[in-house]
Amino acid sequence: MLSDMRERVLSESHDEDLRALKTLCTPRDVKVLYTATHLREVQQIPHEKFRLEHLRLLHGLGAAYLTPVTNMLVWNHPEKVWDDFIENESQNIAAGINSSMEAQDLINRKLCGLPVDQTFHDLNSRLRASLRSILEDSLAQMESVSTTEIHKDQIESLKIQISDQLSNLKNLPGLDVPDDQELGPRPFRQLEKIKGIEECPAAHVIGLIEELFRESNPDFHWRNYIDDTPENKIAVCYSLLNWAGYCADDFTSTKKGKDRFNASNNDLAHVQSGARCSLLISQDVAFLKKAEAIYKHLNIGTLPLAPGEAIKHL
Repeated sequence: MLSDMRERVLSESHDEDLRALKTLCTPRDVKVLYTATHLREVQQIPHEKFRLEHLRLLHGLGAAYLTPVTNMLVWNHPEKVWDDFIENESQNIAAGINSSMEAQDLINRKLCGLPVDQTFHDLNSRLRASLRSILEDSLAQMESVSTTEIHKDQIESLKIQISDQLSNLKNLPGLDVPDDQELGPRPFRQLEKIKGIEECPAAHVIGLIEELFRESNPDFHWRNYIDDTPENKIAVCYSLLNWAGYCADDFTSTKKGKDRFNASNNDLAHVQSGARCSLLISQDVAFLKKAEAIYKHLNIGTLPLAPGEAIKHL
């Protein structure tokens, strides 16, 4: 909703709900939070003046930045947060982190049935090369650190850990998917029990999908592959809903100029960070339905609401 709450856009749309919501959120007793996902979406805007409109709106709302990983609230001016975000992006590029993320993104797209020119073997090799670059850069930084005797053992321990990770890279297993394997959600959505999934009550829909998944994959356990954190649980639930076709993002779309796969990942990130809030507000009805199903399944107290509903709640 951030774009639609800008003053210039509000004056054109005459959206009274958003106008009222903006007024309600301006006092300090209502804390508006934004995340790195919002900043990545602002970064995709081609014109600088429109990027600045978003940052000024956040400042006008007295918004706080919810930091990645640490989940700390930062009350710095959004333009300062933005500058730090851009600086961090530059550092990630230099360290090879972005290259690793791009390789993983292409692997995920290919698994979802999107057209990717490289084979899984090529992508696995690219991912290993990116990880090697990151580890070698980290080791070089450790070597250049001047430290006191007090921290010497800690630095040496870190160097040994990084060296071990470099040695283990060659044994890192890659995906080995046959060329004739049908990829993407279509086979899953053709299951008879899945076809009526959108009629299932929000509180029970994920349980039903998990039950069907266990029937086909009785020996598969999520916790063997990902850490048992709230964010990862949300990611699993969101992916199951998408693949089952429950208010699904059009993430297999390749329409010109629209990257729905990236947009779907951003929506997932909003649901994850929304779990730290009292309200998650959106005008996207399908997004709200997925968020409601996830929060109810995981017993998370966040309320996913449309602007009009949020006004009544506030």
